[in-house]
Amino acid sequence: MVTRLFLLVALTLWALAYGASHQIQQAGAAVTTTTKPKATTTTTSTTVSLKQNMSKPPLHDPALDRRMASFFAGLRDYNNAEADKAFLPVPYYVVIKQGGGNEADWNNRLITHYHQQLAELRARFRSVLPGAVYNGYRVKSATAHSVRVGAEQNKAPYWQVYTTTMAFKDRSGQPHSFVINTMISFRGAWYVVHVNGYG
Repeated sequence: MVTRLFLLVALTLWALAYGASHQIQQAGAAVTTTTKPKATTTTTSTTVSLKQNMSKPPLHDPALDRRMASFFAGLRDYNNAEADKAFLPVPYYVVIKQGGGNEADWNNRLITHYHQQLAELRARFRSVLPGAVYNGYRVKSATAHSVRVGAEQNKAPYWQVYTTTMAFKDRSGQPHSFVINTMISFRGAWYVVHVNGYG
């Protein structure tokens, strides 16, 4: 009787030990994972450097039409950011002009003078700008000329044109106009650089 009881207890303990061991093995198997190598993607970035060309800009084209319309809308609405869409962008200025610090010169002098000149136009047409309607522009083609390297502290040549006329009508339908003094080209497109003189 004692022997049977001893065997029963021993078998019970063995069964418990085996079950615990089996569970541990299963748990161990559950946390064992196979990691697949991640696919790698190689991205190649290409930087295209800006280069000037001497294509002569047309007197009108859709892109210039949009820039000039933005110029007037920005002037009328006291929105310099909108008017800046017609202005020579800083990367183009850096390509064209000689010396270092061209980006700072654009930010600290050129665009600052441009905004001052916009303010002068707003003061001049203060009474007729509210509600005014843009009526187009005319590039004076007879003044268009090429500017050779070094002539205006430039390291790349460009086309230049003077006295572009911009027209608009006030709320009562009366016509008005003013002159944009200077535009220059970059890659066959005109951009405003000076409104009233050279600043």
